[in-house]
Amino acid sequence: MEGVLRILVLAVFLVVFVESRNKSPLLDDDHAISRNKAAECVFGKQIRELGSQWIPDLGVPIGVLYCMKCECLPIQKKRRIVAKVQCRNIKSECPEPSCDEPVLLPGRCCKSCPGDDHNPDIIDIVPQNAADDDEISNKHFAALLTGRSSLDLHNHSWSDDFNKNNVVATGRFTFHRKNLHFSFYISEKAARPRSLHFIDHQGNILEEFILSHAGGLVNSLYQNATRKVCGIWRRLPKGYRHLLKEEKMYVVLIWGNKDTEFTLSGRVMRYLALGSEQFSSLLEPAPGTDSMMMAGAGGTAIVSTSSSLSPVLHLAIIFNGLFTNIDDVEVPLNVMLVLEEKKQVILQENIIVHQPATDLNLIELSSTVSQADLRSLSRGRLVVTVSSVSKPEALRLSGNVITKITCEIFQTTLSSEKHSQDGDSGLAWMYLNNQGSLIYNVQVDNLDSDTYHLMTLTDPSGKKKAEVYAPFHKGWANGTEEKMAHKIIDPLYNGKLDMSIVIANDTLHGYLSPKLVADARDAPAPVLLKRENYTLPSSVVGIVWISVDNDCHFHYDVSISGLGHDRKLELYMEMYPIIAPGAPYIQKHLEDFQGNQVEGSPVEALSKEELDRLDGGVTFIKVKDIVSQVILLSATLPKMQLPLTCRSPFTDNNVPTLLDNPLTLPTEECFFEGKFYKKDTSWESTKNPCQTCFCEDGTSKCDFMPCPKIDCPQNNITMTSGECCPVCSNQHATKSGSNKCTFNGRIYSAGSKFYPFLIPTGFDTCTECFCNPKSLEIECKRLDDNEKNCCRNCKNINSSASTSNDDGITFIQNKYGSKHKEDNGKPPALIMKEGGCRNQNDERKPYPNGSKFHPFLASLGEYKCVTCTCHNGSPTCVRQRCEWKTCKKLFDFRRERRAKKMPMDLSDYCCTVKECKRMRHRKKVEERTSHTQ
Repeated sequence: MEGVLRILVLAVFLVVFVESRNKSPLLDDDHAISRNKAAECVFGKQIRELGSQWIPDLGVPIGVLYCMKCECLPIQKKRRIVAKVQCRNIKSECPEPSCDEPVLLPGRCCKSCPGDDHNPDIIDIVPQNAADDDEISNKHFAALLTGRSSLDLHNHSWSDDFNKNNVVATGRFTFHRKNLHFSFYISEKAARPRSLHFIDHQGNILEEFILSHAGGLVNSLYQNATRKVCGIWRRLPKGYRHLLKEEKMYVVLIWGNKDTEFTLSGRVMRYLALGSEQFSSLLEPAPGTDSMMMAGAGGTAIVSTSSSLSPVLHLAIIFNGLFTNIDDVEVPLNVMLVLEEKKQVILQENIIVHQPATDLNLIELSSTVSQADLRSLSRGRLVVTVSSVSKPEALRLSGNVITKITCEIFQTTLSSEKHSQDGDSGLAWMYLNNQGSLIYNVQVDNLDSDTYHLMTLTDPSGKKKAEVYAPFHKGWANGTEEKMAHKIIDPLYNGKLDMSIVIANDTLHGYLSPKLVADARDAPAPVLLKRENYTLPSSVVGIVWISVDNDCHFHYDVSISGLGHDRKLELYMEMYPIIAPGAPYIQKHLEDFQGNQVEGSPVEALSKEELDRLDGGVTFIKVKDIVSQVILLSATLPKMQLPLTCRSPFTDNNVPTLLDNPLTLPTEECFFEGKFYKKDTSWESTKNPCQTCFCEDGTSKCDFMPCPKIDCPQNNITMTSGECCPVCSNQHATKSGSNKCTFNGRIYSAGSKFYPFLIPTGFDTCTECFCNPKSLEIECKRLDDNEKNCCRNCKNINSSASTSNDDGITFIQNKYGSKHKEDNGKPPALIMKEGGCRNQNDERKPYPNGSKFHPFLASLGEYKCVTCTCHNGSPTCVRQRCEWKTCKKLFDFRRERRAKKMPMDLSDYCCTVKECKRMRHRKKVEERTSHTQ
């Protein structure tokens, strides 16, 4: 038994992991790739942290394997550490029970003695979301990446021989909710790096991130505008958190290809000054310095200010490369902060470095400055310089002070101060560029006029504020405020800045909240979540960020205001190919949550069909109350710019999109004249009312109305507007105020003749219907003079119309009546009261609630290819699908009748001869293919 179990588990693991890791979603629709990061395992649809243990649940029909223990283990492969799932049978580790008749309790692997509450299972399960006692207290880290890193690169394949321009970089790292956000700023003379490695002190690669495409391209508005490199390492494993905490983790940026590769590396260190950082600087060898002595040198500055009557500026500088070979102890350095355009020195101080180091040195200083100096600081006009006192021209680092290097945006929802149902709502998101200018983007819903509106940013005291007149166009204001006041920088970074916009007689408010840029928040722009339910106040509004990464994984980030924290909510998407009536959509559940914020991404990559819907159509994202099932908020996502790796691999440069050709959609519904129709429904063309169509397996099949012959002289024939067939002009109605008949929703003039439309054959030219001008009722009769083309089982069936129903629609009656089970002689009114359905052939015999029946057609009799079910007064009808076994019977019957030269009726087979011939051809092709293989 144990051997069978091992084989079964091994087979399941092979299916789950080989298919999920190696298949591309564009090559196989049914097997979308799963996440495959080096620092975590994917088991089924769950992500497991490195070092975690669990009992596998393989779902139906296998269930939980209580005697198996799985672990996510680090495996060494050359210089890489990769995560791998290993499972083993632990039944042999069970202790021997002390009683003679042990029992196996439910949910256990090991047998135990009756009455023994102790669980003898040898299982040491680490909960996936257990609280970490060793959580990192200081969440801010930095790294200086130069050619003088303490990491011994010469023992590995990396080489900095190609870094002839002395490129320098610096990084900032923020640990938040077990995720490590990273931000890098690099010398302007360098292109964007290709990839990033996190490594340990032995040089083993812990995790790798691809940072750009060929040529250094990146699909990020924010990263391109700020020249920053942004990203996130999600679910940092516990063991790696210890490395980070103990400052034993390194980062390596990699440029070029295998032949021309160069790298920069640096140690990730903890610095207290990072908690209050407002500005940063990347220090590089200054022009005119000694290139040989300064090779591999660089630095970074952490700058902050205190807000008081006498402002104080704090500088913490991390650097290397400013010492000569004889500088061993007590080495003086000169630090200057200069307004370079005016050659004005803001700050100058000599600092003593007690024990110079080759890789990293830290110096700190503070000084009072003026309000004018702070304005210059906030506008990117100051330069910080650190130089050797003994060789100031040869050994000198300098760099512009810019806004802090951390990738960060600021966002808020905007709601009316009226807090009523008819108030306005909107959103705002903004960021600071390297020169300190505020890039703002504001949307106000239902704002049509193009005009300027006052936007005010105010701190909680109300004393510090900035005012901007923002130009709005079609509800959006996108602009740049270059002269930002320094006094709002601190409340902006701390989430204490109130934003207000005056719109007509209303004012919209919101508090700007800082958000780290990564995944979903690296999209070009967010989307406004609007109220779907207008009984809610205007304060209910949301922001949603959506993105798709290079591995075709979907990321979302949603922030909501005005709903409180107690509601249980569902976040989901409806993905349409195009916006058209009746369009089919894919509903994709994202997450159930409680509160006002949710972010994440599904484990599996998007399927090809889902990617096509995002790329070529319109997607709605919605928030629903789980208890009441009421949709509260919704947003329309614009067409998304998918990464090249996620686009369909078309070879033709002129491939029609879904918008161009919706008929190619993989659906059973039909797209016709800008509207979708469900399978087995019929409709009239909007462009030609004489054309009637029906939907069959995703294909629209149309037939133009033929006209029966009419018996009247040529000069008495007339055409009535809106009708397709002529009518004799000498016909007159006897009922006052009306001269029309109604049949299946279509209006016919008194005296007109027509053929009824049937699915799937089209217009039935074997049945002729007539609008009686005296009674204004439809009368239909079978044309039995053409036995070759018309079915024989309907011979001698003549019909007269019943009285009209409440909608003015009359129904066909015939002497055969309807073939359904009688309901013990109950009166028709009682049957209808109990939820019965009308019998369109005989209203005196309605169908009881829950009964099944075949509709009756004048030309075919009982139409057995369609089965209807009556449910609470509404019939639901389903047409029988055409199958090969039915086609075989049809061919046999046809062959037999032809041999005997007998007439044949194929209506009971629910297949047309054309369908069966097509099915027979496919089977022959499949058989030939299987034989050749």
